[in-house]
Amino acid sequence: MLLSLPLSALGSGGHFNPAVSLAVWLLGGLHVSLLIPYWLCQLCGGVIGAGLAKAVAPSERFGNASGGALGGPTAREQLPAVLGAEIVLSSFLLLVVCMGAINGRTRTPLAPLCTGLTVTAGILAGGGVSGACMNPARAFGPALVANCWNYHWVYWVGPMLAALLVGGLVR
Repeated sequence: MLLSLPLSALGSGGHFNPAVSLAVWLLGGLHVSLLIPYWLCQLCGGVIGAGLAKAVAPSERFGNASGGALGGPTAREQLPAVLGAEIVLSSFLLLVVCMGAINGRTRTPLAPLCTGLTVTAGILAGGGVSGACMNPARAFGPALVANCWNYHWVYWVGPMLAALLVGGLVR
């Protein structure tokens, strides 16, 4: 068993990302009955965050930024690069989370710092390619509020494929 603590001792684990929840479930750290409620709450959080951004941002600035919706691919030719970037960046993030916070043998108190640094490195490395979303809930909220759905599926497929990949590798 990968977890040395019972599920009740882990609490929520701070899951803000549906891909993280999927990977944690694959590793046995989340009961299957909680997976869908976690995803729904994460999506609601993304929508609330985007709604708050819309409420405080001047309307012309919000519109110019498409409400914060990731505008990664603008043409079909960019899809392989964007999808590849999301898979790779999400895989690094999920490996850090799963190995640093979930796996009982490699868990470390530095997991939150490592996770934050990994997100920062991912944004710096892949921001220009895909927007470095790495989180379907973060893509969903702004897309819904701004009604900007161009190639939105890559921000779901990439991180979820990464979760399946990392779940299989760590397990």
